[in-house]
Amino acid sequence: METIKPSSPTPSTLRRHNLSLIDQVVANIYMPFVFFYPNHQVASIPKHQLFEFLANSLSKTLTFYYPWAGTLKDNVTIECDDHGAEFFEVEINSSMNEVIHNPDLTFPHGLSWWHSSSTTSGALIVAQLSHFGCGGIALSLCMSHKVVGDACSAYYFLRDWAELTRDPKLTLSPPYFAKDSLMPSVPFDGPLFSPAIKQKKERRIQKRFVFSESKINALKALVVAESCVQNPTRNEVVSALLYKCATSSSTTNLGRSQLVLPLNLRNQTSLQPPLPPTTNHHRKYSHYLFHTNI
Repeated sequence: METIKPSSPTPSTLRRHNLSLIDQVVANIYMPFVFFYPNHQVASIPKHQLFEFLANSLSKTLTFYYPWAGTLKDNVTIECDDHGAEFFEVEINSSMNEVIHNPDLTFPHGLSWWHSSSTTSGALIVAQLSHFGCGGIALSLCMSHKVVGDACSAYYFLRDWAELTRDPKLTLSPPYFAKDSLMPSVPFDGPLFSPAIKQKKERRIQKRFVFSESKINALKALVVAESCVQNPTRNEVVSALLYKCATSSSTTNLGRSQLVLPLNLRNQTSLQPPLPPTTNHHRKYSHYLFHTNI
């Protein structure tokens, strides 16, 4: 394991980063991502140089996203102390096809995805480079949901990391961190908030479902024909189908269940000026909650 620090030290004027009220009340859970690259896409880079190649570009990226290389002090504050991200390199004794062609597989065994929550210790970003026996690789990450923000925020970090990997001399536009300017945090000296639903690693099941465009269009047509909803979105029809199947498949009375749908509201608010997509620390989303008795 290597600790990757920003390539340039964070100025003393930026050492303290206050979270917004929304981020303050979010539990310190981690978002997992994994990206697969077959052998022919990485063969041009010697295997023994790949880790250093990615580590250098990650270091440059963290200079722009300096709060994410810091330390979460409490529910309100990030100390931008250049603590850095943790980066692992491992060998996996299996073929990449065994993972990506198995839709019933849980999150790939051996790929970093589970990171402890409800603690202020440790890195806010953990990455792992995994080498498969076939020559392919996987790049997996855990990113703090409380600090990094939502998937849109993570996307821009990953995009910038990828661009700096392709072109180390590229000059990036610094991301905009709203901090607590739009929704100030409140003093709170207690422990970090825990998730409303505890995540138990041994009971976690993840499934992958692939919907083609034609199937999604067919679902939309079915909804329009059989309901009063005239313009259902892709998210609505797929989520409704999955929830319907989940409730129908249950043969026991498990009581009240809940479906949570995070929605990106960045372009749906009346804030002036509108928030840019890299507003990482003032999370602009809402949760729709659906309840039913199974």
